[in-house]
Amino acid sequence: MKLDGDIVGLDLGMSRTGVARLHTIAKIAQPLDEIDMKTGNFVKKVQQVIANEEAIALVVGLPRNLHGEDTEQTAWVRGQIAELEKSIEVPLFATDEAGTTVQAEKRAKEGQSVDSVAAGVILESFVEHVLQGKVEHVSI
Repeated sequence: MKLDGDIVGLDLGMSRTGVARLHTIAKIAQPLDEIDMKTGNFVKKVQQVIANEEAIALVVGLPRNLHGEDTEQTAWVRGQIAELEKSIEVPLFATDEAGTTVQAEKRAKEGQSVDSVAAGVILESFVEHVLQGKVEHVSI
C-alpha cells in the first residue's frame, strides 16, 4: 500500500487526545485541536477529523512501559483502536509512542497542545519507520 496524502495521528489519552496531520510529501507534522474525551462521541470526532483533513490513513500511538511491555493504558488504547477500526474507512496503524511526550514538551510552542504536538511526533516517527522499511507492505 502506498500512502500519498494527508495522514492523521492521535496521541490517545483518557482526558484528552492529541491530534495532528502530516502530508507524506512534506513529512512535517502540524498539531491540530485536541479532542476532549469527556464530551461527546470520540469515534465520531475522529471520523470528522479524517473527513475534514481528507486523510488517507490514521496512525495511533501505542503506549508501553520502559521495557516495551503492555500496561493498563495499552489495553485501554487497544480498545479505542478496536472501536475506531469498526467505524473508519481508512487504514489504521498503531505504532510505539515511547518518548513522544518528552519530545513534544521540548517542541511545543506557546499555546500549542503538548498532546497534539506528541501526535505529530508519533506521525513523524511512523513515516520514518515506513521510509526505513520497518512497516510491512507500506510505502510513501
